[in-house]
Amino acid sequence: MDQRIKHAATNLLESTGILNILAQFGEVHIVGSYAFDLMTEPDIDLIVLTDEPRKSSEETLAFVSKLHLFQKLEYGDFQKFPREKRPPFFIVNMRTPWEGEMFEIETWFLPEAAEQLAFVEKIKKISPEQRRKIIELKLKRKQSGTSKTELSSFNIYKSVLGF
Repeated sequence: MDQRIKHAATNLLESTGILNILAQFGEVHIVGSYAFDLMTEPDIDLIVLTDEPRKSSEETLAFVSKLHLFQKLEYGDFQKFPREKRPPFFIVNMRTPWEGEMFEIETWFLPEAAEQLAFVEKIKKISPEQRRKIIELKLKRKQSGTSKTELSSFNIYKSVLGF
């Protein structure tokens, strides 16, 4: 894991207060490499659980845009515009330069995420050898120029852990 990136990510979350902001729109969960201590790139994955994913995502986008905390905001509607390998819900991506990196906070708005949250708990309990292998594969992906769409971190985790 790149400790420098993890430290910068923590600073970004704290400085923007984004977790508290998102909590106004649903129940916030940190998932992905930040939660697993497997960061190799400057991205943070979040889930916001809400009974009204469309409404919450739209309100979040409008609210966050007025705060001027991020350089770029993107909205994805994968319910109306389905896309392979994407859940049929909504995403708000927030990007900004931070401590020498271009960070992305990818935030999914979902009605439930029991499977994803159970996966988070499994990953947190991996062995040091599995952790080393996952980081090695993620670094190889980055060095080869392979995109995360072509080889997702989730697929790397599944291959190393055998599920």
